Amino acid sequence: MKSFHEDKKITEESKLKSNLEIDKIVKSIRKEKKSIALCHGVFDLLHPGHYEHLRQAASLADILILSVTADEYVNKGPGRPLYDQFTRARVLASLEIVDFVIISNSMTAEQNLNIVKPDFYVKGPDYLISQNDLTGMINKEKKIVEKLGGTIYFTTGFTASSSNLINKFFSPNSTQLKQWIDSFKSEFSFEHIKNLLNAVSNLKVLILGELIIDQYTFCRPLSKSSKDPILAFHQQETKLYKGGVLAIAESCGNWVAKTKLISFAGAGDSSVNFFIDSLKSKIQCEIIQANDRPTILKHRYVDTGSTIRVFEYYDFSDEDLPPQVQNQVLDSISKNVSDFDLVIAADYGHGYFSAPVIRLIESTSSFLAVNTQANAGNRGYNTISKYSRVDFISINGSELQLELRNKKPEYTSIVPQIMKQKKASYAILTLGADGLIAFDRFGNYEKVPAFGSKVVDKVGAGDAVFIMGSVLAKAGTPLKVMGFLASLAAAHEVSQLGHQSSISFSDLLKQTRSMLK
Repeated sequence: MKSFHEDKKITEESKLKSNLEIDKIVKSIRKEKKSIALCHGVFDLLHPGHYEHLRQAASLADILILSVTADEYVNKGPGRPLYDQFTRARVLASLEIVDFVIISNSMTAEQNLNIVKPDFYVKGPDYLISQNDLTGMINKEKKIVEKLGGTIYFTTGFTASSSNLINKFFSPNSTQLKQWIDSFKSEFSFEHIKNLLNAVSNLKVLILGELIIDQYTFCRPLSKSSKDPILAFHQQETKLYKGGVLAIAESCGNWVAKTKLISFAGAGDSSVNFFIDSLKSKIQCEIIQANDRPTILKHRYVDTGSTIRVFEYYDFSDEDLPPQVQNQVLDSISKNVSDFDLVIAADYGHGYFSAPVIRLIESTSSFLAVNTQANAGNRGYNTISKYSRVDFISINGSELQLELRNKKPEYTSIVPQIMKQKKASYAILTLGADGLIAFDRFGNYEKVPAFGSKVVDKVGAGDAVFIMGSVLAKAGTPLKVMGFLASLAAAHEVSQLGHQSSISFSDLLKQTRSMLK
């Protein structure tokens, strides 16, 4: 047993430490003039390759510390991690060669590197070639380690993949989804998909539509009111999230070369400025002030325990935009549209897309993608029938039922008819828990099961499919790949309450590689 632990009872629990605790422990280790090796990873399914990696790491220093990626930062695809962060940490702590385990509440190892200041930061042989690291973090981590006086070390020998083993033997996916992914893997390699995404990264995208603020107020149910037939709640914290075209622009900005947003908001709304400032610097925003109305707000009251919405209200104007604002929107679109490869029209049905705006984008867009959404404020009045020419259509199954006045339409025949009417090249029909169907103008279609095994909040899932489908349609991507990547984007969106983050380009690649192993 290593001398640092002498006279101390060693248990799995005693090895699990917080960042504050490990900071104090590291200082004690340094006083004893002992060296430290640090390993960082997900460690979702412990296998012989992991043990060999840890054995080599332990041989380098007196003390071995492991940093385990917290659940919310694991980017291995839907259904991952297979085991929660505490289970993974406890399993690692049970190994005799491991001295301490900490859970990393960060996307990267940077924070723990700065706390531990390891003599050796140990990575597996697959990181020896930095180009294999899709996040590009290995070079950054190397600089941090060396600045702190340490060395980055790459282990050798036997390797294995947790993702490969999980996909083969422990997949959390349904039989239907597993069969579909197996079929997908037989046609498309990771490198193939990577090349298709690289083609998307060169696009210039103009985003049009309503800017929305999503407000979530968390509350705890108390009981029935003593005098009235209503349920009382205890209100707790409130959070604001990007909604509407704000969320769309953030997502799109992760994947393409240039993004511009043209929208409107209520005058003097500080929350809008905050969200605009939080967008990536490469996203250009032109927000037109509408003095006659508030910024569109969708306020949802959410039960803290279940995350189920118990009530919601909309704050918006039901009137047409004033002529002055409409003219500003038209003028801005006219000045910009020719500079972009793709125009995304996110039509939430709250006044942005007047007849003149629709005629303008139909006649001037080199490639036009449209999604018309039905919601409580426009149900039955905001449909794809408003448009006569569209290159890519994204439509929800329930919205199509409403438009057709048919509860059980034959989607695989109806959607191609709509595409022909609108002169569309591609379309995606979203079906919630039943996945999606992607179509092309030649009559081909691909049914893709839903990827999201963990659904926290369905708000934004349709937008995620719409954005991903739009850029892939513009790039002429095969239907299966379009469905696969759109489903990955949707799975990321439904895994969080409100639009807290967008899936990044590198995360798309990481999840793709993980699922195809």
